[in-house]
Amino acid sequence: MGINEIIKEAMSIVTPSVEEESKIFNIANMVVNTLRDGLARRGYYDFDVTIQGSVAKGTWLPGDRDIDIFIILPRGYVDKVRSGNVINDLIDVAIDKGFRWNIRYAQHPYIQLLIDSFEIDVVPCIRINPGEKPFTAADRTPLHTDFVKSRLGQRNTEVRLLKAFFKAIGVYGAEIRVQGFSGYVSELLVIHYGSFTDTVKAMSRWSVKRVFIDMTGTYNERDAIRKFKSPVIIIDPVDPNRNAAASISRETLAMAIAAAKEFIKNPRIDFFLSNHARPKPLRVLPTVILRIPYPNGTSPDVVWGEVKRLMATLIKNLRELDFRIIRSMSWSDDKSIILLMLTLEQLELPPYELHKGPYVDSEAVENFVRKYVNDPSVIGPFIRGSRWYVIRSRKILNAIDAIKHIIPMVSLKNLKNSISRVEYITIKSLDDLTTLSPNERGVVEEFIYARPWWLT
Repeated sequence: MGINEIIKEAMSIVTPSVEEESKIFNIANMVVNTLRDGLARRGYYDFDVTIQGSVAKGTWLPGDRDIDIFIILPRGYVDKVRSGNVINDLIDVAIDKGFRWNIRYAQHPYIQLLIDSFEIDVVPCIRINPGEKPFTAADRTPLHTDFVKSRLGQRNTEVRLLKAFFKAIGVYGAEIRVQGFSGYVSELLVIHYGSFTDTVKAMSRWSVKRVFIDMTGTYNERDAIRKFKSPVIIIDPVDPNRNAAASISRETLAMAIAAAKEFIKNPRIDFFLSNHARPKPLRVLPTVILRIPYPNGTSPDVVWGEVKRLMATLIKNLRELDFRIIRSMSWSDDKSIILLMLTLEQLELPPYELHKGPYVDSEAVENFVRKYVNDPSVIGPFIRGSRWYVIRSRKILNAIDAIKHIIPMVSLKNLKNSISRVEYITIKSLDDLTTLSPNERGVVEEFIYARPWWLT
């Protein structure tokens, strides 16, 4: 099948049913009216309660259970928003109506209502004009919604196709965990390129070095690169001082380019499906897994910030200890468990190491030679090339011992208690995979297999 036939089939997959659409708007409008009435009863003035995000723009995907509702307040409420007083009033309204609720945290706190399996984020923000400096991180969102609705026209399905494509290849989402393409960026790409097909064709020609899109005409590329320093720069049409694509990492960009090339060459419906058969590896390389309990009541972005810092520190220090890292990956269900996976060339190092000393003309030579010249446990000192060396016993031979040595070096506020309960799992053969739970085993097998599902 050609691209057009595949896209025609995919449209039915990415378009919500009439029943689903009706249910979402019924719930969203009920919550809007409830909050509007509740805040008015508490003396709020000159405010509005509006549906935002993909539901407002008609670009959500079937099965999405997230609804965004924003409380848009005048500037006189800035201190009340920052202090959390607005959140307290929203909680009061939720309690009065018997809604289940949780407090969530992004750049500032918001509440999440749980109604009929939907997660409804209720976010207070301050009313601003386009280009104006925001008072809170959420203030631009209503402007984004207005811009997309004014420019997207009837191309909602094109955005849905692009979002489904990004989800299928694992690059959808601006959160730290993914560092990928947000819903807003997906909408901007369709607005800029015109359609899903034209966007994917353009992506297949992107350079992994840099992508630059400025629909505002504010910057030349050189100035934008100097200012934003990101692999993907998409100037925010409602605020030219912001890069809407700042979250996208170079690795995510590379994955998107490679998958776009594959789709153009070999289009198929799998590129729009979220679930794919997980491959079964035929062999394994030495792998260490850290199974860490997920910290309760902590924002996923906060957790993932610490997870990424921990992984980066492990990799850096393991390499300094002469362990060679082949691949690494972090995974979590964001509820109960975190997995850190590291594949190494070997789990045990030789008992001796070549220790590099100073150049022969360095002032540090005297101390180095004095330290080792009468040490019976070393071989040397000797000169190789232009430096002094010794061969000495290693202090740490085992990869897990090395990891245990490194972990205390990392400052972990939210993961501190979880790390104290970490489990270490060593994978040396396919049989070792049987010790994992089914869900964890699928994740680890996919990591070990390494090849993207879409690569034929």
